Amino acid sequence: MIVKMRNKLAQEVSQKLNLSHELVLDLLERPKSLEHGELALPIFRFAKPLAKSPTVLAAEWASKLSENMPFGVQNITPVSGFINFLFEPAYVIEQIFKSVREEKERLGYSDIGKGKKLLVEYSSPNVAKPMSIGHLRATVIGQAIRNVSETQGFDVVGINHLGDWGIQFGKLAWAYDNWKSEYNFEEAPFDALFKMYVRFHAEEEVNPQLGEFGSEYFRRLESGDSHVRGIWRLFLDISLKEYQGLYDLLGVRFDVVQGEAFYNDKLSETVERLKNKGVLEESEGAQVVFLDDLNPPCIVIKSDGSSLYATRDLASAIYRKEVMRGDIMVYVVGMEQSLHFQQVFGVLKKMGYDWAENLHHVAFGLYRFKDIGKMSTRKGNVIFMRDVFDKAIAEVRSVIQQKNPDLENKEAVATQVGVGAIVFNDLMNDRVKNVDFDWQRALDFEGDSGPYVQYSLVRCKSVMRKFAQALPESAPTELSHASEYALLRELLYLPDVFSAAYRQFKPNLVAQYLLEVCRKLNQFYHNCKILTDDLEQTKSRVVLVHCAERVLDQGLRVLGVPRPDHM
Repeated sequence: MIVKMRNKLAQEVSQKLNLSHELVLDLLERPKSLEHGELALPIFRFAKPLAKSPTVLAAEWASKLSENMPFGVQNITPVSGFINFLFEPAYVIEQIFKSVREEKERLGYSDIGKGKKLLVEYSSPNVAKPMSIGHLRATVIGQAIRNVSETQGFDVVGINHLGDWGIQFGKLAWAYDNWKSEYNFEEAPFDALFKMYVRFHAEEEVNPQLGEFGSEYFRRLESGDSHVRGIWRLFLDISLKEYQGLYDLLGVRFDVVQGEAFYNDKLSETVERLKNKGVLEESEGAQVVFLDDLNPPCIVIKSDGSSLYATRDLASAIYRKEVMRGDIMVYVVGMEQSLHFQQVFGVLKKMGYDWAENLHHVAFGLYRFKDIGKMSTRKGNVIFMRDVFDKAIAEVRSVIQQKNPDLENKEAVATQVGVGAIVFNDLMNDRVKNVDFDWQRALDFEGDSGPYVQYSLVRCKSVMRKFAQALPESAPTELSHASEYALLRELLYLPDVFSAAYRQFKPNLVAQYLLEVCRKLNQFYHNCKILTDDLEQTKSRVVLVHCAERVLDQGLRVLGVPRPDHM
């Protein structure tokens, strides 16, 4: 695809113009308008040393390159300081068809991360609480970043860093010992656990002594009391079973599931390292690290001797580097934790760990519904993730019943489309922005939505089933309509999109690219009949549909959006 074309063109251009191959390769980019060609070389950085205007230099170099046209290039034109390369359509479709046939499930992949390990932390729910719609972003953005990192050749390890420690577990343990007979832990354990959680915090506001009971139970938990530890492990088991149901629905996977408690026995060593590095100081009875460019300082140990999130995240970062051997570490956590991660990363840098430069907080905005503010689990005023997916599936089920009641596997398709609608609706947005959820937009089969992309993929699959023949061994040599070529050229850039999505940790680049492919695909359908009496033309257009199908399928897979066969 475009990667091979760029590499080959960079070799020829660098030789003819006596430039660095690596520099030319780095500079070659997609033109703003594909009418100008498939690749463009900006030459502004070369103009000043040669004492020429970019326009004049572009014209001179374009003329020199045109004397003996590079492989597959149809035309070379200078435009305002750029040299544009327009390739022959037959050459372009040959490159795409060859990539689709040879790369298969690795279509659009790169080896830039080969030999490196990337650790990505995502989802990270708090044990004993249902995942709210607020957890959706951490889960699906994280899985998409995991997937897109794999396209770059990294050995990726997905980590679910559970919130499984803190005084709330002392409170819940006390509540379990005193109230468990009032709840149905046999048939609905997770529901019982959450109801008990909400009740405790409501009653604590009226009776503050409950907080003291909870603190005592947490002290017992920290000291290793076997009874309280057993209750805590029960909470873990109940919660993980509940979460796995959602992860299975979403196709989310993890390689490592470790909570905060995993690092308890590593905290003292972490604090000792801080002391030995000479960065830990006392402030108002607490042990802190002062950071030159940040205020307030990072508190490592509170005045009462207890640890904090920062203590655990420092311990976990060191463990992930030294034991898990991570080269790059990514934390998919909400925007509200930005200061926290700036402090943690700043402390590690102050300790002299140069690998801290490869730690990345992938922040994201809030997920909001129009009729509810920021959600609070303690009050019970929360929209559960499971409820949102159930509603989406029900809505799609209703649409199927109205428009295609004879569809096979209706329930499976409703699940695929409903889940895909919610996931794509999140990922199509720039992660740093807040998402104002709109049911109508998310489930729109014709607008910018998951169902629209899924339907476009299904339509491609339908064409291939109707064609019902083996694809030609070689790519077609001619395209007869402008919309064919417009679609063809768009398909070229899948590798570039994956690469950019990884570099910026922004899955929305993939989602927006798929929407553009769909727009061009549907223009192609509108202007060109696919299955015609002209066998050669039919084969040519079926090959193009097949290539579009593979690109859409690969893009949706990387986003974690289901790919139905029928709709």
